[in-house]
Amino acid sequence: MIILPPSVKALFEAHSAMCGHFAHTGLTFTLDGKLIGDIGEALVAETFGITLCRRRTPGVDGHAQDGRSVQIKATGLKKSGPAFTPGEGIADHLIFVRIDFDLGNAKVLYNGPEAPVRRFLPAAWSGTRTARLSQVLVADAALTDDQRLIRMR
Repeated sequence: MIILPPSVKALFEAHSAMCGHFAHTGLTFTLDGKLIGDIGEALVAETFGITLCRRRTPGVDGHAQDGRSVQIKATGLKKSGPAFTPGEGIADHLIFVRIDFDLGNAKVLYNGPEAPVRRFLPAAWSGTRTARLSQVLVADAALTDDQRLIRMR
């Protein structure tokens, strides 16, 4: 588990209060998307000692200390796998986390080579596609320790 810093927990609490205030509208104010992705990138980079790219690099968010390129994916949804868009570059490594704001932590659901997860996607598509979580979890369980990035903190 990766423990969420107090500032992220406060963001979630403010979000929950806003949802309660506007409950009568039926809107859900989902936090998933760019904000969740950025929070996930920051948490994973800190935890695994990844240096994030200063410039946008398609399909690569940063580099591990051993030089491997890394793609970081995050979700706040309980039953969702990592989402991809076509045309992205492919990183050497993928770390996919689910952020649980209620519990105040993020769980690493996949930490291994990116290529096996990419195989769960169609050869060609448009828009955004999500790899099935069940397949991703099976792929993660099949990894050996030397295929994973090591936590630095």
